[in-house]
Amino acid sequence: MRKIVLAMMLLLFGFGAFGQKSKPMNLTTFDYMKAHLGYSVGINWMTFTTVPNEGMMLTVKQHPGININLVTSIRLAKYLDLRILPGIQFGQRDLYITDSTSLEEWDAPIESVFVDFPILLKYSSKRINNYAPYLIAGINPRFDLTGGEIYDWQPAQRLVKVFDIYPEIGVGVDFYLANVKMATELKFSIGMRDIFYPPPDEAEYDLFGRAIDKILSRMVIFSIHIG
Repeated sequence: MRKIVLAMMLLLFGFGAFGQKSKPMNLTTFDYMKAHLGYSVGINWMTFTTVPNEGMMLTVKQHPGININLVTSIRLAKYLDLRILPGIQFGQRDLYITDSTSLEEWDAPIESVFVDFPILLKYSSKRINNYAPYLIAGINPRFDLTGGEIYDWQPAQRLVKVFDIYPEIGVGVDFYLANVKMATELKFSIGMRDIFYPPPDEAEYDLFGRAIDKILSRMVIFSIHIG
C-alpha cells in the first residue's frame, strides 16, 4: 500500500519537471470559464481502522475498487475553484476476526457500493507551460447502499452503517492538452463516524458482537479527470 501511494505521488509531481522549457500554450482561455463540466474515473483502496475488544484480534485485507464521478467546476478566483463530484464507488475490505483465548476465527468480506457527493476547494499553482499542480480539500458525505440499516444483518457483509462523512485532502496535476484538459489526482479520505453496525443478539453472530468495539473507514483514491 505504501509503495502504491509513493509511486502515485511521484507520478503526480514528476510531470512538472518536463514543464520548465517554454512550449506553445494549449487551451489558453480554459481557466477563465466561469464553470465547466467533465467526468472522472479511477481506482480506490479502502481499509478500516479497527478497535477490537479485549482478547480479540482484527485484521483488514484491502482490495482495489473503482470509482466513477461527474465533475462540476466553478471558478471562484484566479487560482481557486469549487468542485462538486457526485459519483459512485465500488470496493471491498476483508475483516478477519480471531478470539485469542478460544482461537475461534471468522472472516467477513465487506463489499461496499458508495454514493458520494464530494464538495471540494481546488487551489492551483501558477501554470507552468501546459502543467499546473494543485491542492484539493473538502468534505464528502457517503452513503453505503449495502449498509446494515438497509438490509437485514448478514454475517458476511452487514457490519457497517449506511452513512459516514469524510474530510478529504489531495494533490494533483492539470495537463493542458491540445483539445482537452486532463488531471491526475491522489486523494486521501478519512471517515469520521464509528460505522460498526452491531449484529442481532443471536448465538450465530456472537463472535462479531464480542470482537468489535469500533470501525472507522479510510480510503486512498487515484483519479483521472477529463474536463
